[in-house]
Amino acid sequence: MVLKNFVRCVSIGMSSTLLLVTLAHGQVNRSVNAVAGDSDSVTPAPGTRAESLAYGADVGIGESDNVTLVQTDKVSQTIAIADLDFDLKDQTRRFDVDAKGNFSYLDYLQNAYGSQLIGRFDGRGEVSLIPERVIWVLTESFGQSQIDPFVATVPTNLQNINYVATGPDASFKFGPTVFLDLSARYAKTNYQTDPFDSNAVNASAALGRALSAQSSISINGSFERVLFDNTDVNTNFNRSSVYAHYEVQGARTDLTTNLGATKVDQGSESFTGPNAKLQLHRKLSSVSTLTFTVGRDITDGSTAFANLQSGAIGGIVTGPAVVSQNNYTVTYGSIGWEYARNRTTISVSGTWEKDSYDGQPLLNLSRGSAEIRVERKLSSMLTAQLLGRLYRNEYVNTDFSETDGVVGAALMFHAGRGLEIKLRYDHSSRTVSGVGVVPGVSSGYNENRAFLTIGYRPRTAQST
Repeated sequence: MVLKNFVRCVSIGMSSTLLLVTLAHGQVNRSVNAVAGDSDSVTPAPGTRAESLAYGADVGIGESDNVTLVQTDKVSQTIAIADLDFDLKDQTRRFDVDAKGNFSYLDYLQNAYGSQLIGRFDGRGEVSLIPERVIWVLTESFGQSQIDPFVATVPTNLQNINYVATGPDASFKFGPTVFLDLSARYAKTNYQTDPFDSNAVNASAALGRALSAQSSISINGSFERVLFDNTDVNTNFNRSSVYAHYEVQGARTDLTTNLGATKVDQGSESFTGPNAKLQLHRKLSSVSTLTFTVGRDITDGSTAFANLQSGAIGGIVTGPAVVSQNNYTVTYGSIGWEYARNRTTISVSGTWEKDSYDGQPLLNLSRGSAEIRVERKLSSMLTAQLLGRLYRNEYVNTDFSETDGVVGAALMFHAGRGLEIKLRYDHSSRTVSGVGVVPGVSSGYNENRAFLTIGYRPRTAQST
């Protein structure tokens, strides 16, 4: 029964994209449809196929000295673990698939909790219906988020969320420089616990002009209608945006900017806010890159979950609690720096976000995080890794704040073509303050956790 539950949960995140991969192997190679605003498109040469696959799996055993994450009456626990991760890109003339997943199955051997599957999957598949004109798109995001934002992230305070969207994209050219891009989507969001399940339809259009082979400008508009299954606790809404979009792709620098406005009509409430974004990707040298993003927009909890990104540490990302499905104004910024040479890799990232709910000031919050990962190849068979993370969350109008920290180290032994033995240690801590603190529930804690795993992780397979 445990194995069946494990397979069923994993299949939620992978079934749609794996179907696309299967079909892709039977398709004729294609050139990728280059849509304005997509800076990651790569066009394979005629008669070739661009494919890459990185994956790994392991099993092991671990120990926690405070598995319930409490301040007093700590519970130790032995934990059996099985991990699976993959990163697949497969691009042919008629098909394009990009799927990434990271899953861990945990079995608490002294029964502190029931068996648990945690993980994150993000996939996108495209089918070319009319080459270079019309494609059909399927995207899916599956993962977990907190249920109660004031309680530590233990298994009983997590829920699964699945977001699926599908629909066509069409691209038209009028002469050598003018283009029109049209898009339509149907989206379905399911929450395991919270009553936030919804259906949504979205349509967007972009009319633009190519300024050069590397730059373009466009006027973009979108409209979204969201309908909730439970309208006793949620209010259906319409959200529309109009903004100017500019992008340029240089030899070392990619720059994207948006500037406009977003309007929301939700029940009897209606409000408008700025839609602004600046995104910069700079290759500082042959071994280091810098990314920087800052912006402001109006969004909702389901959209924020689908766009969740990992930081420098990577791994499985848990989303913050979705406290409401009312729209809110988000002001955000992020920065990342990566340095990679033959033996040393350093990744650093930082994020900041402020959420403001119109008419619901008690939900207003600010959060920020900083992460660092340092990896050093000590020899052909031995690699060392250091990790660090600091997270700060504050509900400014409810007098509640928390600070979470993680420091860790790992030693990995590689043998043969893919055998990997890994020893990892993590120390995590949490401090909380405010009038909303409930002793034993929202209190702080310290935990030490160590795992020893053995697995298979071959070198990345690539072919063109």
